[in-house]
Amino acid sequence: MPISRTHLAAAALAAAVGGLVAGAGGASAEGTDFAGTYVASLPDRAEILHLHRDGTAGMTLSDQVTFGAGGFTFSDSLGSWRRAGSHTISVRMLNLNFDLTGAAPAFSGIAVVDYVLAFAPDKDTFTASCQGKIFPTGVDPVDPGATPITEFDCAYLDGYLYHRSSAP
Repeated sequence: MPISRTHLAAAALAAAVGGLVAGAGGASAEGTDFAGTYVASLPDRAEILHLHRDGTAGMTLSDQVTFGAGGFTFSDSLGSWRRAGSHTISVRMLNLNFDLTGAAPAFSGIAVVDYVLAFAPDKDTFTASCQGKIFPTGVDPVDPGATPITEFDCAYLDGYLYHRSSAP
């Protein structure tokens, strides 16, 4: 079956639009050099961060099953990231929080944690800083007018390096 000019034009248009979307500053266009798995081994804890090429991210922290920020335990963190400079990205992570002070663990809200990751020129290591807020149940954590029940920072990360994992 021969390819019509309409099909050829549609394919060219789709390729052009795809190129515009990819060139619009999204993580998938400019962030493939940041994508990968990074590990930080700190004195009392460890963290694993995976930056996906599509701009999504996942994080597991060793202290999430013990008392974390605000005295709550929390789930794995999921979020997104974007380029914020030639060697810097910003990451917004969300996780679920649980209060362990009662007879049984109880869902207590959602945390929003904003990270800034400053990469070395080779992008194999970075340092991190963050600010977080925990919101109670029933509150939209991404609503700019929402009131958190607690706020925290990640001062414990000061100066520690995350290293790119060599695992495939």
